[in-house]
Amino acid sequence: MNRIMLMTAKIRIAPTRANILIFGIVCLSVLLSALTLPGRGIADSQSGFGASPLPMFGSTFGGSNQPFNPIRSGIQRFASLGYRQADSEADCKVFAYNSDPPTSGLFRPNLIPRNDIEGPISPCTIVNVLHKGNILILYDPKRLDADTLSEVRRLGTQIGNQSAFTSQEQFGYAVILIRTQTMKTPILFTAWRRMLPIKKWDSLKVNHFVSSFLGNPRKGQETEDLNRK
Repeated sequence: MNRIMLMTAKIRIAPTRANILIFGIVCLSVLLSALTLPGRGIADSQSGFGASPLPMFGSTFGGSNQPFNPIRSGIQRFASLGYRQADSEADCKVFAYNSDPPTSGLFRPNLIPRNDIEGPISPCTIVNVLHKGNILILYDPKRLDADTLSEVRRLGTQIGNQSAFTSQEQFGYAVILIRTQTMKTPILFTAWRRMLPIKKWDSLKVNHFVSSFLGNPRKGQETEDLNRK
């Protein structure tokens, strides 16, 4: 009787083990297939990073099944040329700045006298103003439609009192408009070591630039070291 019961138990257990074995083989096959697919796997030959076969934040959380791609800022970065006071304006005119307008390098302790001024502005003055944390918007009114022109002028620091405008510029929290016709693009945002050329008005890019760099020039320690020499 006991022998019969034992044989019956073995018969019942056998299919269970077989099912587990089959399930394991299927899982292993799926995993190997995922690792050998182009663009998948632990070591992606193109990017150097593994690409997960699973969606990121899919419909369960109300998101897209596609990986998140941030908006390209369009911001240009320039190497620091330091922040060193020139002996004269003539020194700035012959200095080899790495951008136009300059975003670092030789300066003179001058400020831009008022907002929405006609260019050109001395490179010595521009470097000093940007180093404090101000933002310059160089624009060509003749190449802008009425709506875009209104948006540009709305961003400029609106202070009627001259001394108040100078104080805000001194503290590095002024958005200063400069009218010019010498640029490749109709609008150019400039900050310390940063530029944002604008062909067509983009509020997201503009707001990102202003909120990131106004009052925050991100000057490195090397600028103070150069100034001590």
